[in-house]
Amino acid sequence: MAARERAKELRRQIDSGQDPLQEKRERREAPTVEDIAKDYLERHAAKLKSGKTVREYINRDVLPLWGKWKAADVRRRDVIELVERKAQNTPIAGNMLLGVVRGLFNWAIEKDLLEQNPAFKVKPPAPKNSRDRWLNEQEIRQFWLKLDTARMAPECRAALRLILCTAQRSGEVLSAELTEIDTDRAWWLIPAAKAKNGLQHDVPLASLALGEVQKLLGVGRWLVPRRYTSKDAHTTVAGLSNAHAANQEHFGLPRFTPHDLRRTAATHMTKTCGVSRFIVGQVLNHVEKGVTAVYDRHSYDSEKKAALEKWDRELRPILGVPTKAKLVEMAG
Repeated sequence: MAARERAKELRRQIDSGQDPLQEKRERREAPTVEDIAKDYLERHAAKLKSGKTVREYINRDVLPLWGKWKAADVRRRDVIELVERKAQNTPIAGNMLLGVVRGLFNWAIEKDLLEQNPAFKVKPPAPKNSRDRWLNEQEIRQFWLKLDTARMAPECRAALRLILCTAQRSGEVLSAELTEIDTDRAWWLIPAAKAKNGLQHDVPLASLALGEVQKLLGVGRWLVPRRYTSKDAHTTVAGLSNAHAANQEHFGLPRFTPHDLRRTAATHMTKTCGVSRFIVGQVLNHVEKGVTAVYDRHSYDSEKKAALEKWDRELRPILGVPTKAKLVEMAG
């Protein structure tokens, strides 16, 4: 009976102008998620500054589950379940994974490989950061001290402290190369190709920051090398975020992210150190807008150095670390 019904269905399809065999061939030849991901990573993501992070999310979270699926078979429900599962332990990583999946399928649509994006209108699994979280003095001290016993690689501990001391972006700290750091002069050069705004940025290293850099100096290319890999690679933003998120309970503080450490430094520089917002913007390497900015090519190196040294002097008593003047006094 079943065979007879299938035969009738085939006859109906043929009579209506359909080609069942052609549909089967098209189904067989339709790209899998793995096929699309391979092209996307090679032809598009490799050109992005966030390309390494995108590749990590796809290889770790997407392909093990969906790799062999036909890309057209991925449904909205599948996306929701994937990102919600990711967000259970690391909420922000769930949001980032959603962005990666959405970008992958948008690219496939642009290349006429798919017709629909299963991530379309899927809401982020975690609330977006309000962008106003910063740590007060007590929280800074607790975070710094708890880092010593946090379950993460020593390189990640130093990277988090560097973000707080220098107010630089996570990705820029993690991708720093040893050749870009002059410990004798206490300066760190962020090349234009690595800076988020595409502008070269010189970062003065005050004493606390320089101390963390010196802990990381070693053999190899990267300041913060990636462990447990045969490749010459640095720790990724996702890797640092995951290490930080895994220790949220250990820190014993209201939830915050590595990026909030950058905001913490900027806030304290204006709030307690008396540094102007304009100079803090230079420390952060924010892009100015307006006609004046086009003509003003002053690097503000001396102003940035003064600002970060003020922050260093403010930070030391918060952490219970003697100031340089106190150290000289104690040595005498």
